[in-house]
Amino acid sequence: MSLRQEIHTYIDEIPEYMLVALKALLFTLAQEPVVLETDLTNEERELIAQGMAEYAANPGSFTPLDAM
Repeated sequence: MSLRQEIHTYIDEIPEYMLVALKALLFTLAQEPVVLETDLTNEERELIAQGMAEYAANPGSFTPLDAM
């Protein structure tokens, strides 16, 4: 199943009255380009590198975002 199909499945399970909030979010995501932050500080780069190293050393100790 593709990601798009999976998302459609989730949408189909949402009650109609709750779709109002989702509609605004989907509209924004479809209209606005995603801006990636590329001007990281050295401290931010070091924190990211540290996190990646910790994950590489012990990936089983991390919880995937989709499991939260």
